[in-house]
Amino acid sequence: MLRRTRLGVAAPGSIARSLRRFGPTFGRRARFSRVRMRPPPPASLTIGPLRGTPLARQQGENRRMSPTIAFVGIAHWHAPIYLDCLSRIGIRVVGASDLDAEAGRAASARLGLDFTPDAADMLARARPDFVFVTPRHDRALDELAPVLDRRLPFLIEKPMGVDGRIAAEVARRTAAAGVWAAPALPNRLLEIWDRLARLEAAGRLGALLHASFRLINGPPGRYRTMHHVPWMLDPAIGGGGALRNLGMHGADAILRLARGATPALAAARTTRHGFRERVEEYATAVMTLPDGAVMQVEAGYSWAPSSGGDFEWRIAATGAYLQQTKGLLVVREAGGAIETLETEQPSYLPMVDRVLADFGAGRPPFATLAECAAATDLCDRIYAEA
Repeated sequence: MLRRTRLGVAAPGSIARSLRRFGPTFGRRARFSRVRMRPPPPASLTIGPLRGTPLARQQGENRRMSPTIAFVGIAHWHAPIYLDCLSRIGIRVVGASDLDAEAGRAASARLGLDFTPDAADMLARARPDFVFVTPRHDRALDELAPVLDRRLPFLIEKPMGVDGRIAAEVARRTAAAGVWAAPALPNRLLEIWDRLARLEAAGRLGALLHASFRLINGPPGRYRTMHHVPWMLDPAIGGGGALRNLGMHGADAILRLARGATPALAAARTTRHGFRERVEEYATAVMTLPDGAVMQVEAGYSWAPSSGGDFEWRIAATGAYLQQTKGLLVVREAGGAIETLETEQPSYLPMVDRVLADFGAGRPPFATLAECAAATDLCDRIYAEA
């Protein structure tokens, strides 16, 4: 029998109270059966051992504050999402830049931000504590360069380049500069991973059997008409279509399960016959891990629901079956136990809160740029196979 109880976890960290004033959806409490999720630390920062960072130099250790943020690559379609997250947790944006001055100026005007075309000038004037790097894919290295020159900590949008080679160079240069950095991989913070780890730690997971990661969003034309980024439909600039943009998350999930092993591709397919764009509207791939477990990634552009798309993460093992969709996580164990969790908070908000909290506390990022580059490289392999 399925038994549900209400527990007092509403949203990550300090943002729970802020979210309640935005309506019933964002402030809604999660419903659990037996499972209490542990929220990450709040977004207000306690400066810890990061003595070499701008935050530590300017504010001193052990002083609480809200960081200031700048955007490099403001014309990216995710910039409004990040701005909404930052406004909800009361963090100020002090500047924006973009190598495409026309697109950047237009985006900044829509978003109500001060715009400076040259990132180096903007960063010198605004003196941000932290930077959100949201570059056009083919300009990832160029947009990042002034951030690394100033040794500023940052969050960078995936895929960090048009291919795995560029993404790996982004990771290499960042490591060489000794800069704190996190990639934008919000699906790494899904509740399914917490439950998977708990089951494994308790010895109840068993051997991995198969897993599938599906993310289908709206039609490709929206990048041209709604998001003001037509370059996303140019493979030379964006590096691909649905696979490069959405399949990245599934590729990262597969590599997380592989734990350093190299998945062997069994089959891959991409299509672009429907919307007749230059990038694929759909991609799927099947691969195996050395232990025999079968993995599948599926990504597409079509008429999926506009809020979050058609999303499903599934992981099957001999001891448990875990399935997370947009609003629900279900865990079924071999012994008959069933646990459920409603998951209604937006995915980028917990990630923004987690990134800023980890940086402020002196913790490593929840994911590394090298891991993001590896997922980009796996997408390259899928393209080659397809």
